[in-house]
Amino acid sequence: MKRNPATLKDIAEKLGLNKSTVSRALKDHPDVSQKTRDMVKRMAKKLHYVPNTVAASLRHKKSKVIGLLAPQISHFFLPSVIEGIEEVVHKYGYNLLILQSKESYEREVENLDILIANNVEGIIASVSRTTTDFTHFQQVINMGLPMVFYDRVVQDINTDVVLLDDTSAAFDAVSHLISKQRKKIAICTGNINLLISRNRLNGYKSALKNYGIEYNEDYVISCEWPEEAKRKTIDLLELPDPPDAIFAISDLTLSGVMQAIYSKGLPVPNDISVVAFCEEPFRSMYNPVITAIQPKGLEIGKTSAEMLFQRIKISPFADPEPRVVYLDGQLIVGGST
Repeated sequence: MKRNPATLKDIAEKLGLNKSTVSRALKDHPDVSQKTRDMVKRMAKKLHYVPNTVAASLRHKKSKVIGLLAPQISHFFLPSVIEGIEEVVHKYGYNLLILQSKESYEREVENLDILIANNVEGIIASVSRTTTDFTHFQQVINMGLPMVFYDRVVQDINTDVVLLDDTSAAFDAVSHLISKQRKKIAICTGNINLLISRNRLNGYKSALKNYGIEYNEDYVISCEWPEEAKRKTIDLLELPDPPDAIFAISDLTLSGVMQAIYSKGLPVPNDISVVAFCEEPFRSMYNPVITAIQPKGLEIGKTSAEMLFQRIKISPFADPEPRVVYLDGQLIVGGST
């Protein structure tokens, strides 16, 4: 069940004030002290209060605009997602408003407020890696505004989700390495707080277990940026018993992994094999071409947008069972294995 959005009464009860005082404070009425106005505005922001006039416009006014919240558009994966979303949005005669959080929780909250202020009819979102408090997303759901999460999702919020089947895809990638007689396989994960990182790590572990290979914590590194991935991969390669294969779970981590391998002068795949999650343009930049799971950004974008428009057509305030769609990842074999 959806909870009602925060009201003037909720703010007043939290602060021990009259509802009329809260209303005047939010309007910067001179009869209310600056201290009280600031206190009320902080509480309103904390509760993600939306004025009734804005909430009403969300119910009745059609903007023909869809909001997209992206962590960082510079990633190779995200432009593919945006292309898929834009294609569907244009098909329905809508426009797309794109904002990026730059992996900042504070900016993510601010961007959601901007999308609401621009009266978008629905939001497609992927969560910042620094976000651990998801109340700003819950507030959007409480308002009845349709929302679909893609790639980086929030498990505890009841809304539609589109994901790659990361666990199965990671299992296939590691199984491929094992079929190439690799037994000492390392993994370079992303932020382990993210569901996609945990799922890909679980797939890695399942493949090792399935083939009777012992899990070795020394072969697991967690990285978020290429520089960090390079440094930690060099540490891996300098272990007394170094890995003979590395699985990088994103294009960013792959970049650092490959820099480390090149710096050590290791021939790929003779001395070390590499497999990754990355889009086609990126995997082909390396020599040899990287064996990779195609993350299907275009398909994720299209599916997310179609699901959102289905919700918009039903009713913004309908409360059917949320849908979770998993897309199958495809292993494309290159010369790195």
